[in-house]
Amino acid sequence: MYARGYLRTHHSFARRLVLTMTGLALTLGALPALTGALPGTGAGTARADDVTASQDALRTGWDPNDAGLTPAIVGGGTFQNLFKTPVNGQVYAQPVVVPVGASNHIVIVATENDYVYGLDPATGVPQWTTHLGNPFVLAKARWKKVRTCKDLTPNIGVTGTPAYDPVTKDVYMFGEIMVGKYPKYYLYGINPSTGTVDMKVAISGKPSNNSKITFNPQAQMERPGVLVQDGAAYGAFASHCDRSPYSGYVARVSLPGGALRLWTDESGVTNKAAGIWQGGGGIMSDGPGRYFVTSGNGVSPGPAKGSSPPGQLAESVIRLAVNSSGKMSARDFFSPANAPKLDAADTDYGSGGPVGLPFGTSSYPDVLAQAGKDGRIFLLNRDNLGGREQGHGSGDAVLGVTKPYRGEWDHPAVFGNTSTLTAANAGSARDYLYYMGQSDYLRVFKFGVSSSGKPTLSDVANTALKFGYTSGSPAVTSNGTNAATAVLWEVFDYGPSGKGGALEAYNVSSKALSKCTSAKPCRLSPIWHHSLGIASKYSIPATSHGRVYVGTRDGHVYGFGVPGAPPLGTAPTATFAQTGVSSTTARQVTVTADKKVTFTGVTASTDASNSTATTGQFTVGQVT
Repeated sequence: MYARGYLRTHHSFARRLVLTMTGLALTLGALPALTGALPGTGAGTARADDVTASQDALRTGWDPNDAGLTPAIVGGGTFQNLFKTPVNGQVYAQPVVVPVGASNHIVIVATENDYVYGLDPATGVPQWTTHLGNPFVLAKARWKKVRTCKDLTPNIGVTGTPAYDPVTKDVYMFGEIMVGKYPKYYLYGINPSTGTVDMKVAISGKPSNNSKITFNPQAQMERPGVLVQDGAAYGAFASHCDRSPYSGYVARVSLPGGALRLWTDESGVTNKAAGIWQGGGGIMSDGPGRYFVTSGNGVSPGPAKGSSPPGQLAESVIRLAVNSSGKMSARDFFSPANAPKLDAADTDYGSGGPVGLPFGTSSYPDVLAQAGKDGRIFLLNRDNLGGREQGHGSGDAVLGVTKPYRGEWDHPAVFGNTSTLTAANAGSARDYLYYMGQSDYLRVFKFGVSSSGKPTLSDVANTALKFGYTSGSPAVTSNGTNAATAVLWEVFDYGPSGKGGALEAYNVSSKALSKCTSAKPCRLSPIWHHSLGIASKYSIPATSHGRVYVGTRDGHVYGFGVPGAPPLGTAPTATFAQTGVSSTTARQVTVTADKKVTFTGVTASTDASNSTATTGQFTVGQVT
């Protein structure tokens, strides 16, 4: 069910309007179109569920569709644990929330024991359970080197976060399954309504760019989040505890046909290592035909232009493209000038996943953030990554790089309320990057613009709490681009064991950060907290429809929200263009309910953060 209202503004300044509907007793889920196009996205990209790792293909970790997760609601005393559902196996993959039917949705959870669940999003009650097969038990591996790996034990099943395809309407994931005495990897396509396996494709064979090696499921592990785009599902592979020989792979499986193509990032002399694991971060894409991954230790590339990637691409951000036959190839890359030292010290550049910014500057509209174990945050040009040793004095040809912070084993989250940063608007813009380093404070960086038009980062706020090693990737929620509604979510643990895990929420609204500067960073304290038992390494929270979901290492899925209350208290804001004096501007606002509702009234009010606006500027037109 939905309601439409026509709204008019009469003044000469751009304003935001908040549409309040009284008498709603049931849940409302708002369409993103209510806020217009978000920075860096196209209009019409409606998305209210969390269908892939870290919300979107850019891997921003930003959910701009959650008016039910504002600082006032989360810190208001009624936000609480809704359920704690036991599942069979450890949960390392982020839960995903996907649509079923015309108006409902379901939480998909996959475990290391190769069980997949469809959970009711409000109660956590399983609607179906599917067992893909027996997982790979590392301690019983035929290959002795792997038996001693303790990085993720005891079983390897589904580790990388699944992804939903709105075309086939299936959820896709890579699972490792025992077949006889040996493990095999398969791509599974699962119907989210029933749990039926609609597709199963074995990952095997040789990469198209190197006939000397063969994919070995006993040596490889699929850790990054799955990408579904351009009629295919993509997965990336690294190793079990760096037990050689292994290689970094990307697998492409066409949907729904199932044609498989493999590509490796080490096709030179050594043919091994350079795993792609990214701390669980997803394969990134900023549009059709453009796919980004970041590799770890191996044989680094020599000095080369980004547009001429060599065969060996360890310690590199790599952009892949696909030809008409499905064959993948590297088209651009960046590798730090000190990459050989990173290799020698086991300081993976690819311990973190690449994140595409949903905004840029006038000179550089397409920006990528990348950090790894050495703790520097690099800002790269997605259209010209920079190669290796192509900068001044054989240094790095990058847009910017910070000083070293603590190393990253995950990936940042990003929030932005501007499409293009300029010298004129940078001071008032609310564009942030949230960074989680090993055994460090959670840091809030504000974006700015240099005199040469390049993006910059300033550390303006830190948490009071230090997060232990293996704490998760941040996530941020908001009501559209309204910076007054931003909340930051982070899974805490004390160390690699995951003991003492907790979900923390921070107020990172424009008001909370208004006086924060790099000269005097603010200290942030949580506005909400809940224990999780044993947290999974690099855990990513899922957010959707006013709720937050987290899977744990001790085999549970938690759901958090406000019990019995609609997750959407108000509709997202509608921003009007400048309107001349004595003129009017009208916008249609659509509010979608996922159950039958009764409307008893519609009122208009201005954005509370805009002190110059008055309610009288707005009138409500016809409601249908």
